[in-house]
Amino acid sequence: MIDWRSVRDYHEGMADHQDNDRRNEFIAAAEKLFRENGIVDTTISSIVKEVNVAKGLFYYYFNSKEDVIDAVSEKYREIFRAHVQQKAEEQDYDERLAHFVENVTASFTELWNNVGGKDMSPLSQKSVDDAKKDASEMLKDLLDEGVRLNRLVIRNTQYFAQLIVNGIAGLLGQDGMDEEEIRRIVDDILNTSKRSGE
Repeated sequence: MIDWRSVRDYHEGMADHQDNDRRNEFIAAAEKLFRENGIVDTTISSIVKEVNVAKGLFYYYFNSKEDVIDAVSEKYREIFRAHVQQKAEEQDYDERLAHFVENVTASFTELWNNVGGKDMSPLSQKSVDDAKKDASEMLKDLLDEGVRLNRLVIRNTQYFAQLIVNGIAGLLGQDGMDEEEIRRIVDDILNTSKRSGE
């Protein structure tokens, strides 16, 4: 006997996968055109032309160009989070903290490379703000752990995390900044917060 619910579920799953693939095509095309032409000069028509589909299909996935900007920003946010969380499973607290700073620095460099350039300010501002928020929350959790382990002395881990993350993002957003030097500065700041004898 055929289980029609299973057949329907299979086809719905395939349709969802195809929908996601097509949506990602629009996002990739928009990202490419944003880099080439800037956000202002990239139109929905140019995105549709790049994907080579009817304009109505665009509106099946997005309500506006702003929705596509948000989708590209979310893509960068997911990449940023994944990169920052690399090596987060390290057992040693100091190693995890050092890897976090290294990963955040590298992630902001990559993010600035992706969103910098011709007329990318709406995308870059949203992407960088989202990344700073995520990184600050992750660093706060890591700093809270350091305080609980009696490894760090920090009065306000939230502000401290925001200060570190905003400093990294701001410095890396300037031309000619050296990732390694920024990591050394952050290490110096973190070392002043370590308990004596650590």
